[in-house]
Amino acid sequence: MKNVRNGLSRRSVLKLGAGSAAVSLLGMPAIGRAQTTSLSVANGGGALGDAFKAACFDTFEKKTGIKIISAPYIEGARLKAMVEAGAVDIDVADTDAAEAAPLAVEGLLEEIDYSVVPKDGLIEGSASKYWTACYIAGSVLSWNTEAAEKNGHPKTWQEFFDPSVKGRRTLWKNAAQTMEVAALGAGQPADKLYPLDLDRAFAMLDGIRSSITWWSSGAQSAQLLASNEADYGMCWNGRVDPIKQQGGPIDYTFEHALHMPGIWSLPKGGRNRDAAMQFVAHCMDPEVQAEFSRRIPYGPTATKAFDLLTAEERARMPSAPENSKTAVAINGDYWLEKGAEVYERFNTWVVSQ
Repeated sequence: MKNVRNGLSRRSVLKLGAGSAAVSLLGMPAIGRAQTTSLSVANGGGALGDAFKAACFDTFEKKTGIKIISAPYIEGARLKAMVEAGAVDIDVADTDAAEAAPLAVEGLLEEIDYSVVPKDGLIEGSASKYWTACYIAGSVLSWNTEAAEKNGHPKTWQEFFDPSVKGRRTLWKNAAQTMEVAALGAGQPADKLYPLDLDRAFAMLDGIRSSITWWSSGAQSAQLLASNEADYGMCWNGRVDPIKQQGGPIDYTFEHALHMPGIWSLPKGGRNRDAAMQFVAHCMDPEVQAEFSRRIPYGPTATKAFDLLTAEERARMPSAPENSKTAVAINGDYWLEKGAEVYERFNTWVVSQ
């Protein structure tokens, strides 16, 4: 796949840590049960939560005796409020790197301890100062197959954002990723996507505003398509693929996909920092990542995990070489510098008119 630029090296704020030896699934240091009995891990739930539970949560509990309590996805605004109030009840959060970037700049995330978390063998850009990428997902152009049989479907983001292409659209109610595909829809070349041409991207959103149904969770995006409440949309491949595999009325393409990392980060001030760091380390193990990718088709960040997957399994992952030819990776440096500004403009646009 193309370089995943989520290392956020600008002004050394998010430099990659020094290398450390990979920690095997059986070789991680044990954690005393008397010190920590449970960890609260925020995640997107649904199919993603099921994959985390089987591959990461249950195996970590079996190894350490520490129970993982699954918590709902935590948005940036809530995480900020929680840290600033000194009431941190989430130990580890799975989130989007672009959304996490402004939080890191504001000092709301713990630094990752790369003497505990292994970084050798991870794809480039996975080991940031303030988070570690655990999978690669794809925002993909998806559609309801029954609607497509009658009226066709967009094959590019430019067609998706063309007001003359009729249909009900669904997009993530979030600046990151949505602004990228809007810029692509405006004709900004994938190899020159950053800095985003925000004026042109917002013009694209203006043109289709009346046909947008927003989604706020991956499960919701897939349900909107499966129930034919939307004809086509931007969805995460790991949410629409299971429905397609089960014979549901959904299809998608990896063409022109946007690659983004799913990351583990630690809110500043958590009470179980050491155990949380061990959990992140556990999730970097190639065997753990391979099992996760078998359960939801997101690509691993541990390169050795690909060797544990079959050709058929790899073919369903956005970061597999055969699926990455026209993809573009989200640029974390951009969101570090411009994130707060873009989120404010996007959120204002959503509630206007």
